Amino acid sequence: MVQRKTIPVNDQSSLLVTTERMRDGKWGVVVNVKQALGEAEQNTDLPVTPERFDTQEGAEEHGIRAGREWVERNTSQLA
Repeated sequence: MVQRKTIPVNDQSSLLVTTERMRDGKWGVVVNVKQALGEAEQNTDLPVTPERFDTQEGAEEHGIRAGREWVERNTSQLA
C-alpha cells in the first residue's frame, strides 16, 4: 500500500511525503521538497532513509520532520 500527502511548510515550500508498506509489514518513507522560485519550481528529493517504521503514521511523521528540517536549513540559500 502506498500513500501520498502534500504538506505545506510555508508560502514557498511544500513536502510530498510518500509512505509505503514493505513486504515485511514495516513502513518506509520518501520525501520530495517542492519550492516556488518566482515563476519557476524546484523539486528536491531527499535521501531515502533505510529506517523502517511499525506504523504508517510513524513513517509519515519522520518524513515530515526530515522535510521541515531540510527546508529550515536550505531556504536561506535560495534567497
